[in-house]
Amino acid sequence: MSCLPYSAGTLIAVIKNLFFRDLALQNDYLRQENKILRGKLGKRVPLDESERRLLVKYGMRIKDHLPEIISIVKPETLLAWHRRMKSRKWTFVHKNPTGRPIKSECTETLVVRLAEDNAWGYRRIAGEMKKLGHDLCAGTVRNILIKNGLPPAPRRKGMSWKRFIQSHLDVAWAMDFFTEEVWTQAGLVTFYTLFLIHLRTRRVHIAGCTANPDTDWVKQQTRNFTTLLEDIPERCRYVIHDRDASFAGFDFILKAQGIKIVKTPPQAPMCNAFAERFVREARETLNQIIPLGEHHFRHVLKCIEQHHNKERPHQGIGNRIPLGFDYPPTPAEMSQVGCKSSLGGLLNHYYKKAA
Repeated sequence: MSCLPYSAGTLIAVIKNLFFRDLALQNDYLRQENKILRGKLGKRVPLDESERRLLVKYGMRIKDHLPEIISIVKPETLLAWHRRMKSRKWTFVHKNPTGRPIKSECTETLVVRLAEDNAWGYRRIAGEMKKLGHDLCAGTVRNILIKNGLPPAPRRKGMSWKRFIQSHLDVAWAMDFFTEEVWTQAGLVTFYTLFLIHLRTRRVHIAGCTANPDTDWVKQQTRNFTTLLEDIPERCRYVIHDRDASFAGFDFILKAQGIKIVKTPPQAPMCNAFAERFVREARETLNQIIPLGEHHFRHVLKCIEQHHNKERPHQGIGNRIPLGFDYPPTPAEMSQVGCKSSLGGLLNHYYKKAA
């Protein structure tokens, strides 16, 4: 039997030393690589809860060597995470807590909605909640409103512009001008178009267009509008418009008819959002047309008005058409669909053909 230079135990020790040395070299490399990557990521690396748990799980196994190895956070931070996770583990949630039960998120949301929509006190809101099947006391309502940053009724804000519009939709109209460049024999001329829109039904009335919107022209369009009001069911108690001086003659005649003028704040077009939305709708068509003369421009405006009032569904009124439409009782087949085109196909109206 030949003698080996190393005994079995010595050989195992040599192999272990080689293994640990190779592992140490790998760790040294990974540590340097982590430092380089850490320097490129910035001062702080965001971690979610699952990532923190992973670092705690493996970091606590080498707690004594953390200062030498850890680089993404401080060792104190990792230990703090560990203490917090231990405290959560031994924190028990009682199934039947003492005291008043916590109100559901749905209940709180409903209380906040009632408070924001109305200038009601705590008891009135509690009464309305009882009608909806939620039994609350005035103190609970008060706590919910305080939690959501809502003061008592006397100190809540007054009627907002949106709320004013919503409460007067049936008797309110909005009006505005928009301009368009029209090619005439004198060259490119700016035409002014005056229109009015009924807020509830979205019905539009284009009063007229002119290159010279002086006071006399505005007054004449106002007289035409008041005559129109006598023949349509939509009443008019309020007219909303901006502070343009061109409306002075318009206001004088309407006030004599008992109609109140509501002027929007300066440089606030969204306070006349219904009119602005119609202007955008008209622009979608006018931007694809070159008006050749006043007659052509008036024809385009007439087509836009007719399409808006009689053919186009409006999302703001439940995808209905302002002047009504006979909706078919049954779905239309492909062979039953008809199409009415205006302005060369820019305005299309689809309908079900009569049987």
